[in-house]
Amino acid sequence: MEFETELNAALEKHNPKRVLLQAPEGLKTKMQEIAKGIEARKIEAIIWAEPCFGACDIPDSAAKTFGCDLIIHIGHAPMGVKSEVPVAYIEYRMSADFGKILLENSAALSKYKSIGVVTTVQHIDEIENAKKFLEKNGKKVLVGKSKSLKYPGQVLGCNAEAAESTEKNADAFIFLGSGRFHALGVLKKTEKPVFIADIESGALTEISSERNLIEKKKIILNAKFKDAKKVGILVSSKKGQLAGKNPFEIKKKIERLGKSADLIAADYLSPEKILGMTFDILVNMACPRIEDDLVFKEPVINADEIEE
Repeated sequence: MEFETELNAALEKHNPKRVLLQAPEGLKTKMQEIAKGIEARKIEAIIWAEPCFGACDIPDSAAKTFGCDLIIHIGHAPMGVKSEVPVAYIEYRMSADFGKILLENSAALSKYKSIGVVTTVQHIDEIENAKKFLEKNGKKVLVGKSKSLKYPGQVLGCNAEAAESTEKNADAFIFLGSGRFHALGVLKKTEKPVFIADIESGALTEISSERNLIEKKKIILNAKFKDAKKVGILVSSKKGQLAGKNPFEIKKKIERLGKSADLIAADYLSPEKILGMTFDILVNMACPRIEDDLVFKEPVINADEIEE
């Protein structure tokens, strides 16, 4: 109901003639229904089928090509990406009983006095409920804030500032949600124990042991980078993934090390895009998910993890 209210408000505010609908993979099952609802209002709708990686990924060029005067971006909160076409962000909140998960797994948290709580925008409303539950059970609860994200406690796989800002006073962190990508972002950027309160499985899982594996992987990738002669630098045209980065400077830096380097650009970066090209290693300047998902046959190292 809240989603429909937000959607109707966005349509009334912008009064569009044609919209481009965009959503992450998990919400695409609802896109046809949403499109039909919009068309019932005499507004033309196009469903954007490309994978969506977040609010960093706004397809304004496509919207302009199709003559859309509004992009409806579902499932994420704005993060400051400038668009040549107006964007209405419909966050699509999801309710969940995290209190039940925390209650059933309270023994796992018994030794921690202060706990940092983080989540994605889908469950941002549940932070207060989790906070009350933990405080009722004698815990001090810390909810930090990223400078570039909209809500306190909000994290992304590429932005764990909400956790980093409270790490000094936190004994552990709990990520409210499902999946591992965002929680792994917290694990990589902090040194405290990290738990996932998984709404799908109902389990509270500690992933702290993976920190050593991540560090070992980083060492191995840096060794491979050091030995590499041909380097491909992955760059995405998604505006929010290039913000503040200069791929040409990275290329010069790599070439000064005596290596051959090529900039490889695409909107959606995938292995088939570089078929026929030969590289010893790929340096990723796009979404860190590319490195985590292990889809390329070449080793992939994130640009910010290369050791000097």
